[in-house]
Amino acid sequence: MSESVRQNLPAADEITLHPSAEQLLVIRKAAELIGWTVTDYVMSALLDRAERDLYEHAAAREEMPPTNTEPVAPLTALLLAYT
Repeated sequence: MSESVRQNLPAADEITLHPSAEQLLVIRKAAELIGWTVTDYVMSALLDRAERDLYEHAAAREEMPPTNTEPVAPLTALLLAYT
């Protein structure tokens, strides 16, 4: 992880969010539809987005294997993005 990213991380291993009432209602309804807790739903969405962004960043740096090989797993993309 780059130094600038590390400097912006909270000291504790937690993230605090303050959604509006409308945003929270939407998140709660979506989580209920699939039988998840709000925390599980939000964490899943955050991880999905982070993995996609890391994968796209690695691909943009042209460090991805040629297209005639197997798809790269998200963790591999993460490692490629920060090597």
